[in-house]
Formats: sequence, structure tokens, C-alpha cells
Amino acid sequence: MDIKTEKELIQALFEMAGITPEKVHQRLDELIQGAAQPLILFWDINDIMETTTYSRKFLEDHILNDPRIQRYERQREKGGKRVWLREPTAKAIQEIIMNEWI
Repeated sequence: MDIKTEKELIQALFEMAGITPEKVHQRLDELIQGAAQPLILFWDINDIMETTTYSRKFLEDHILNDPRIQRYERQREKGGKRVWLREPTAKAIQEIIMNEWI
């Protein structure tokens, strides 16, 4: 099998599988963006407010009192700053909003 035929065969298989150059470039861009972002383990209420664009009161009343969110909340001492484990909290917030709100 010559190189041109092999290349055409591989390209045809990719196209049949829905793999296009655009999709490959998009996925590579996503990987690069993910790798370029700093690793954030925890976030506080201000970070959550900025990310979700909800007010502090709204978050306290409708999101942060949910047991799925509270399980990731940590506080060094009573009255101290509260933080949440970022990734699972973000997923829980997304689940609450997308699956339980109309």
C-alpha cells in the first residue's frame, strides 16, 4: 500500500468516525487551556460568587445550604473563613442548577 492510499484510508476512517481537523484542533485548544490554568484546590464564597454571578445572599439561601455542597465545606475554627473543595463543589452546583431548577 503506498503512502497516498494509506493516508486517504486513515482520513476516510477518521471522517467516518466524525473526527475532523476542526474537532482535533478544538480538543487540543481545550487541553492547552486546561493545562495553562493554575490548579485551584479550594475556593471561598467570593470565588463562588464570581464564578456563578450569584449574590452572596442567593448562594447562602439556595446553594450553600445543600448537603451536597456542605460536605465539601471546611472551616478552621468557628467564625473563620469557609472554603470548599473546588472541583466537586462546582460539579454539585452544576447538578443542582441543571437538574433541579426549572
